[in-house]
Amino acid sequence: MSNKFRVARPPLPSGIKLDEDVYITMRDGIKVCADIYRPDKEGRYPALVSTAAYMKVAQAWPPELSRSIEAGQTIFFVPRGYVHIIYTARGSGLSQGQYNWYDETEQKDGAEVIEWAAAQPWCDGNVGMLGDSYFARIQPLIAAQQPPHLRCIAPFNGGMDDYRSRIDGGVIRMGWLSNWSADVVSMCMWPGPVEGRLPPTNLMTQVCENLDDGPWYWERSGYKKADKIKVPVLSIAIGESPMHASSQLSGFAGIKSPKKLVILPFSNMNVIELRSRPINEYMLRWYDHWLKGIDTGIMDEPMIAICDTSTGEWRYENEYPLARTKWTKFFLRSNSTGPATKPPYGLLSQEPPLQEEPDNWMTPECMSVLAAGKPVTAFVSQAMEQDTRVWGPISLTLYGSSTTLDTIWFARIGDVSPDGHVSVSPSVGVLRASYREVDSSKSSPGSPFHPFQNRVNPEPNKIYEYQIALCPIFRTFKKGHKIWLQIASDDPQYMGEHFTVYNAYEMLPIPAKNMIYHDADHPSHMLLPIIPEATEIAPVPPPLSQVKWPMEDTRMNFPYDG
Repeated sequence: MSNKFRVARPPLPSGIKLDEDVYITMRDGIKVCADIYRPDKEGRYPALVSTAAYMKVAQAWPPELSRSIEAGQTIFFVPRGYVHIIYTARGSGLSQGQYNWYDETEQKDGAEVIEWAAAQPWCDGNVGMLGDSYFARIQPLIAAQQPPHLRCIAPFNGGMDDYRSRIDGGVIRMGWLSNWSADVVSMCMWPGPVEGRLPPTNLMTQVCENLDDGPWYWERSGYKKADKIKVPVLSIAIGESPMHASSQLSGFAGIKSPKKLVILPFSNMNVIELRSRPINEYMLRWYDHWLKGIDTGIMDEPMIAICDTSTGEWRYENEYPLARTKWTKFFLRSNSTGPATKPPYGLLSQEPPLQEEPDNWMTPECMSVLAAGKPVTAFVSQAMEQDTRVWGPISLTLYGSSTTLDTIWFARIGDVSPDGHVSVSPSVGVLRASYREVDSSKSSPGSPFHPFQNRVNPEPNKIYEYQIALCPIFRTFKKGHKIWLQIASDDPQYMGEHFTVYNAYEMLPIPAKNMIYHDADHPSHMLLPIIPEATEIAPVPPPLSQVKWPMEDTRMNFPYDG
């Protein structure tokens, strides 16, 4: 192995010792490489396992340096009596074999590492899992392998549906995929030639070969294996996080083992986990309960804890989606009473439309409008007469047509303040017109389920019903504020700087006219989960209630705070 590109480590704080580059042999002879952080006091401790294709040495540095620093707060847990094992997936970094995007081989490797850890002289036989994003997505997949010594998992911001994370609405997240695949391949190849390590599989090719949902994604999707998870699950979700939240929240229902769900407001994900002392203290209560047998009281608390994005207030609930949800339709209407705000928008009204003219735009001319930060077409409600809590999944039923062979519908929701400023949520709804088929048996209010397997191009100029799921939100629209909805056929935040140029060959002929209809025969509407007031189950105590936004209120000292 070449040492040319070795990365320096920050000094370890007192109380922690490191066994660096420990090789663990898998069932087929392949060796994966781990860093093992242990309390400096000899003894037997529970172990926390973190795994991804990301550089393990980078995990010791502050999370601001890279979005791939997500293995968990080593310097918090180890001094509190835990061993933290961070290993790179096979085919990545110093690990042998070939990387293949958390496939079943990688999942089995994880189960073997857990059993290996449990047998070490420094482990008391109890093992959990820790980490964010990739480190979170792999946890239910490894848990489904049912390694005997795995006692609990705690996925933080990790989706459970691989297809709908990568190809939302049938549209590849090209901006994300191109950046991420280049990033992960570079980490797989670091630090140069490694004996027994092969080049990773071609991730871009695999995705482009699998444009429909199917077995390739199901192998990598936790929701497909939720019934095999037998250990307790603490699922910590980031509300409105397009990559993870929708399938993490929907997948939670399929978990039948003891479980808890925490929903945090949207923010920079790995910084939340690594920088927030209250969140780490809450996770410590979980691990202490299941790995050390300490009665922390965490399982006596209600199953769901939600923090409102707008108010920062915490509230316990007993289920998700909330049983008392008042599902409310806001119909798309023409603005016949004058502009609701500037620029003039259509209306969102609880009164259904009668006879109204459709809205239309041309593609790809709409790109320049969006690039300038202006909506192609948008609708806004009347001012809220009281604070209105909107918590849960959202869907848009849209009646539309296009003059071309296929098109894409993008929807975003926002909050209009009394001064007219629009705060746009990261929540986005996406649907390629040719993937409009809905499986009603798997759908629920606010959550239409598209199989994404039977793609049929729409006939030009024919009106179809499109059911579009937006990422769940958890925010209160305050008194005097308005609810805002944008609809377009492109989205710079979703696609990255390239927009839909990747799909242009399927969108011909262009320019094309897209139309959305809102009249008595075509009642386009958004379905919102409005939550009526109810008696509080109980106040949410510390440490969760101490989590505040912005995150600077509760961040750990830089770079270390044990």
